[in-house]
Amino acid sequence: MATAGKVIKCKAAVAWEAGKPLSIEEVEVAPPQAMEVRVKILFTSLCHTDVYFWEAKAYMLWQGSLTIIVESVGEGVTDVAPGDHVLPVFTGECKECAHCKSAESNMCDLLRINTDRGVMIGDGKSRFSINGKPIYHFVGTSTFSEYTVMHVGCVAKINPEAPLDKVCVLSCGISTGLGASVNVAKPPNGSTVAIFGLGAVGLAAAEGARIAGASRIIGVDLNPNRFEEARKFGCTEFVNPKDHNKPVQEVLAEMTNGGVDRSVECTGNINAMIQAFECVHDGWGVAVLVGVPHKDAEFKTHPMNFLNERTLKGTFFGNFKPRTDLPNVVELYMKKELEVEKFITHTVPFSEINKAFDLMAKGEGIRCIIRMDH
Repeated sequence: MATAGKVIKCKAAVAWEAGKPLSIEEVEVAPPQAMEVRVKILFTSLCHTDVYFWEAKAYMLWQGSLTIIVESVGEGVTDVAPGDHVLPVFTGECKECAHCKSAESNMCDLLRINTDRGVMIGDGKSRFSINGKPIYHFVGTSTFSEYTVMHVGCVAKINPEAPLDKVCVLSCGISTGLGASVNVAKPPNGSTVAIFGLGAVGLAAAEGARIAGASRIIGVDLNPNRFEEARKFGCTEFVNPKDHNKPVQEVLAEMTNGGVDRSVECTGNINAMIQAFECVHDGWGVAVLVGVPHKDAEFKTHPMNFLNERTLKGTFFGNFKPRTDLPNVVELYMKKELEVEKFITHTVPFSEINKAFDLMAKGEGIRCIIRMDH
């Protein structure tokens, strides 16, 4: 492309101060260096993680889920080429480390999520600047910019026929919840599954349980307003812990003749994590933890819950290897086995990105796509 090897000037949303509205600025985006790609962003989306870090950090360009087209590549890049459609991911897959070579892990040694780095791993420098002043990256993607630079291990080449304004939601929370069910919990056909937390990740976990063939999918949430929408994602029953005078794990055990076959916890609340584990059936029950708890939280349960053959698992990004597996998730959508449109509630132009943050910060069940203003 004509811009290859040159600095590109474009618009980007910059957080100059934590918790303050993002500012649309003209930034310079440097060419990609070795094992890097520079990409043109068409659609991005907003995640609650973005809101969390926006309230705590500044001087960064954010992440989100997104779809983009490769503009140029650096030395040594062979997996993608200019013009390819890709999904970037906040965690990567180098394909060389022990984790990447293991069929059981997606925790890449080189490219796993790092919220504090702010620079490229090749030379420790940012590819963004304003009048010579560095503007820092965020979790390796920095997608609130018309162009961005990433390590090639953080982009997955996808079917060019896939609609970019839809599949952009697949590079973050939706795949996390979906994978937690289909890759980790693996509910047998006809099984019973409990989903703790019916936000975007929890709805994706319910969708995964539906795809896997679960016959009963019980949504557990403190907000009854979420129940009706959750039916669209496969939930068949609902439990609000506030409606009962006993622990919710006992309620679920009574509903399911001893416990559910699988549970997926998507809240990050330590009590919900314990409940999700203790509600699974002895002998074969499996609980999967997805939510990120407070750093000081402690998981406490009686050891007999393990000795009675209950299994507790954790997962990161649904155990999907980004470059290897995300193209297959896109194909699920293309084959109409995975419904993506129902995950999207709002679309806003890039110039109104702060409106998207307001919606996410104040609204319930908001899942927002941001359309870039190229």
